[in-house]
Amino acid sequence: MEEAGSTITTSSTTFFVVVAVLIGIIAGLIAHVVLSKRNTTPSGSQEGFQGPAKGVSHIPCGQESSEAIALLEIFANKTSSTGEGLPDLSELKEILSKLCCLKHDLMAPTQVVQSMLYLPYNNTHDRENPADTVARCFTKSIPPRDLDITFGTWKKRALTLINRLCTSYKLSGRESENVVNHFNNLWIDVFAIAKNACVPSSQDGSSFVSPRDVKGFTPETVEELGAYTGYY
Repeated sequence: MEEAGSTITTSSTTFFVVVAVLIGIIAGLIAHVVLSKRNTTPSGSQEGFQGPAKGVSHIPCGQESSEAIALLEIFANKTSSTGEGLPDLSELKEILSKLCCLKHDLMAPTQVVQSMLYLPYNNTHDRENPADTVARCFTKSIPPRDLDITFGTWKKRALTLINRLCTSYKLSGRESENVVNHFNNLWIDVFAIAKNACVPSSQDGSSFVSPRDVKGFTPETVEELGAYTGYY
């Protein structure tokens, strides 16, 4: 009887050990599957193949351009000698962000206003709400003249800020030249993308008509008058 009882006890222990091992293996497989599927980085279908718009650099969408990052690195370890330095640098970062986020949205496969949606309008360098610019690009309803004005305003204001920042941060001649070159390279890159994405593809002049285009005007007081046939 004692030997039989001993055999039953040993078999029961072995059984429970085997069950515990199987449960552990199953739990491990489940944990591995769950962790491998867990990915907090936005996918390309949401953010575009360029990667997430935020959290990668010091400015929104900064990962879109090494030129923007290199430009800001020049000011990273320097202190402004004037009170206007920090506000000027903050506005320059806004312009850089708008160029980078415009590129991010235009190159994303979703064709959705996403990155530019969170950037504020600034009447010192914006001609319209930044999100509206992207939306008009997706509908290809920006005439070349409007696009030139938008990018021209960004560039003119940025170069003005850079000129003041080079003085307030006491940059050397070489550093000042590098800042200008980095900005111009970024501007050229994004402008080229925008011209392909925003301007109507048709070469028909009527497709470029804009409410802001220069047009002729006839006063109501003379609309009913006939053609003048006098000598003078």
